[in-house]
Amino acid sequence: MKTWKFQLLVLLALAIIFFESCKKDDSPKPPSSVTDSFEAGSIGEFVKISETQWELFLANDNDNPDLPDNWRNWFYVKMENMEVDSPTEIVLKNRGWPFYYLPVYSYNQTDWYRFTEDEVSQNEDLELIIKKQFENREVWIARFYPYTFTDLENYLSSIKHEPYVDIIVAGQSQEGKPVYVLKITDFESSSKHKVIMHARTHPGETPPSFMLEGFIDFLLSGSPGVSEILSDFEFYIFPMQNVDGVIAGNYRTTPQTENLEVMWYYDTLNPQNLTDDAPQEVKIIHQFAKDLMDGEGEPVTMALNLHASNSEPDVRPFFFPHFGPENLGYLPVEASLWGKQISLINNLTTYYGIDMIEPVPEQGGSSFASKTYPESWWWVNYQDEVMAMTMEMTYGRAGYSPRWIEPDDLRQLGKDLALGIRDYYLYDRTFKFVDWTVQGKKLMNLKYPELYPPKAIDELKE
Repeated sequence: MKTWKFQLLVLLALAIIFFESCKKDDSPKPPSSVTDSFEAGSIGEFVKISETQWELFLANDNDNPDLPDNWRNWFYVKMENMEVDSPTEIVLKNRGWPFYYLPVYSYNQTDWYRFTEDEVSQNEDLELIIKKQFENREVWIARFYPYTFTDLENYLSSIKHEPYVDIIVAGQSQEGKPVYVLKITDFESSSKHKVIMHARTHPGETPPSFMLEGFIDFLLSGSPGVSEILSDFEFYIFPMQNVDGVIAGNYRTTPQTENLEVMWYYDTLNPQNLTDDAPQEVKIIHQFAKDLMDGEGEPVTMALNLHASNSEPDVRPFFFPHFGPENLGYLPVEASLWGKQISLINNLTTYYGIDMIEPVPEQGGSSFASKTYPESWWWVNYQDEVMAMTMEMTYGRAGYSPRWIEPDDLRQLGKDLALGIRDYYLYDRTFKFVDWTVQGKKLMNLKYPELYPPKAIDELKE
């Protein structure tokens, strides 16, 4: 009898569960929405056409409509209450650059994935159209893998106890945030080569942050040969110059709409010094560099300015060397700087691959010398004594075709750059021009040949 009653109760419970599961959930679902109200978030106007159709308009830095169109590039949004039973279509409007690319997405802001080429198309108006059925109702979408100020501070916290690194606050940004510089060396040795580098002058250019992680991780890894590098070098690394711009979600400027890259305003009567109207973030690096040149031990002999360029999907990392060889009419001191720059590029290709770096131009030109880039300040004051040059990473396939570049690829580039710098000092730097048209595969059949190299007025470091 008890068994029969127990079985009946079980059947009744199962029936209740079945009927409850069959009930239609008539409770209203919250509508899908878009926000950029988080660190480094950025979007302009957004139009909701339906629960699965959106138009997103990229924002100008600081909503300043007077900025050039090609300064409108970075976006980073959170989409909430997304439909998961059918694909969502997102159209990216008013893009500042014409090149096709694959954005990235994440369900937790930690694990990021590229959209596939099947999920992203480009129409005749150069708008990107994303079509994807998302797995979660909450998703973040960005132009490229984000790297925020919080990401930087978390990374610095992870290495702060390493014996070969000293994390220094070199100054405060205009909005009171710390501008960090890392000194990496064997602190027990002396008489070393000094190398200084800085990144994130343009806040939306995140690739150099991943490259620097690879550079630093390698130096702290204990790998064979690293101890000799640490004994022979002092590296001074500013990982994020434009902290305020990064936090604000800008692509190119500070919250005051300043392009720090062209604001090394040196005093023409005493070019060692900057004028009062140079922004605080420029003055911080300038003063630190000046102190290194005037301090004990060897002066700085290499200064690298790290950026990322919007380019064809298949354009690889490249450099902006200056001047050219004597046979093209350059003075010996100008040709000397050119030769040193080519030497570093050649040494990097030994490790990263000659087919992974863009061929160098026949000559770099000299107009940079009369402008106000970081390299301009180094040249006016120290000429070829300091090998100062800009390195540009790229966002696309970048030599890895058919796949698209990922953060670990950029970290590998950082490791290889460390080895290339070592060899630049270790071996004879007598200038030997590499025939890049033979040894390096020049890119053919570019879709936008008239737009390469990038022609942003402030980036033509001729």
